[in-house]
Amino acid sequence: MNKLTLTLLSLLLVIALFVACVPAPTPELAAKLATPTNGSEISSLTPTLSWSGLGGPTSYRLQVASDSNFQQIIIDSNNLTDVVYNVSSGKLKHEQNYYWRVNARKGSDTSEWSDVWSFKTPSGKPTPPPTPPSTQATIQVMVTLDGAQWSGGVNYRLTGPDNLAGGSAPQTFSNLPEGEYAITYRAGGPTGASLASITPAPAQQLDAKGIVTFTLNFHTQTSSSITVNANVHGLQWSGPISYTISGPYSDADSSVPKTLTNLPGGTYTLTYNFGGPQGMIMTHITPSPVQNLPNGGALVYTFNFIEKPSAGNILINATLDGKPWSGPVEYTISGPITDRDHSVPQTLSAVPDGIYALSYNSGGPNGARMMGITPQVTQTLRAGGTITYNLNFASQQTTGTIRVEAMLDGQPWQTALGSGAINFSVVGPATDSGNTIPETFSNQPSGRYTCQYNSGGPIGATFSGITPAPTLDLAAGGQIVYVLHFHKEAKGTVVINATLNGQPWNGAVAYVVQGPYVESGGAVPQSLNNAPAGNYAVTYRSGGPPQSTFEGVSPPSQALQPGGSIAFTLMFQFQSGVLPPPEPEPEPGPLLK
Repeated sequence: MNKLTLTLLSLLLVIALFVACVPAPTPELAAKLATPTNGSEISSLTPTLSWSGLGGPTSYRLQVASDSNFQQIIIDSNNLTDVVYNVSSGKLKHEQNYYWRVNARKGSDTSEWSDVWSFKTPSGKPTPPPTPPSTQATIQVMVTLDGAQWSGGVNYRLTGPDNLAGGSAPQTFSNLPEGEYAITYRAGGPTGASLASITPAPAQQLDAKGIVTFTLNFHTQTSSSITVNANVHGLQWSGPISYTISGPYSDADSSVPKTLTNLPGGTYTLTYNFGGPQGMIMTHITPSPVQNLPNGGALVYTFNFIEKPSAGNILINATLDGKPWSGPVEYTISGPITDRDHSVPQTLSAVPDGIYALSYNSGGPNGARMMGITPQVTQTLRAGGTITYNLNFASQQTTGTIRVEAMLDGQPWQTALGSGAINFSVVGPATDSGNTIPETFSNQPSGRYTCQYNSGGPIGATFSGITPAPTLDLAAGGQIVYVLHFHKEAKGTVVINATLNGQPWNGAVAYVVQGPYVESGGAVPQSLNNAPAGNYAVTYRSGGPPQSTFEGVSPPSQALQPGGSIAFTLMFQFQSGVLPPPEPEPEPGPLLK
């Protein structure tokens, strides 16, 4: 194998290692409610509640209450592993509004509560007479598993002239108006199975007095496998070798051959770490380091080794203030072969010829700085030759102290709980950053430093400058002090109102004002005074006019100018019954500090 081939193979290995190290984005842990839909009226006192999870949760907690603030909790069920919950008999009463929410848990992490949804139970009165025969029709929902009929919890939605939700199968919906209906699968079904099809079709025409059947067909998910082998000059080899498999399932192992079973489908990457036949080098992975594993399929990876070609040596040394030094230091040699080591001096023998580069990672003499690599970072090793690298360190210069302080309207200011966050940087022979005031940086090498204000400071104040100057010289054994100056801004007012069907409404409602200052409220109208300038938004939590739904906040966000005033409106829409009279005027709002 010539030098060009080895170089190309090395580049492919570097690219594969880079792809394997890029982490996949992790979705946020959350729970999302599904059925019964918000504000709907259910047909039974034993409904099925269903939801879905994001971020790979392992369990859920469900709460059902008779009030939207969850002070009168009816059901509090924890450690649920399924996304459906069948309410048992005796828990709910007729003609009542109930509120429910779910959160998700994964390990020690617990998500915020989901949105709060409500549903109303049936009246308990005698069932009204059936609709005239000319408009009566029925929809049946069935489930099969591998061709056999199956029953249990499954979440789906029917849309058409009537919109219906179901949480189990088989299930029959009667007395429906005729028209076209479509079924949508949401969640649940047989454990370990996936939905394969909906027969005879996901959308069907329901005629008067007719019957339509939707069948959700599930198939058991088949097991997939990955096998890792090794070859020496094309002949199979077995023994110790370190490698990593990453993808929907990750695993690290130390021998071949190896077969991993019961794996989820997806894209997998095999990474060679070290080891293999003695006196051999790993040249490439066949058919490719990155492969796609289909459900029920099998992948085979093969490490290919050849004898190390007759080559040269690489010497790695170190110096401290121009004199030889030995000890712990982390560095990496990359080229036709890649090696990471942790001490000097070091000799790599019998390495293949080619272009090599040395990179310093960390470590070295205590109190010293790495100044450079000589004679060059990149060198060419000839067959039978030797190249030498020197990691050159220098003792640190005599150090001094840098202190950063702040003033608010001429008075000393420091960070504390509720005072406001701050961020600044000090750049020079050494670079540091801080988020507390006052801050002291010790043992800094002498030289010229610049203090940079990045963001933050006292709440409701603006930054005006740095004294005695942003750039100062630190002498050996000396100290320099930077003072960040701020001035207060005029305070403003944030007003929160509410409307019901477009008309002003006052009463109890929970919300949060978010911005440079965060405040929660429990009634409207409300005025929050002494608010610092900046961007504000209002988030609705719960409450509001009885028998109404929350429509939104107008406007969603606003900028408060110094000394100015802004107003937000929580908008509600009345649903049914008798429009309630306004509630008594609330107490005056709090003053923001």
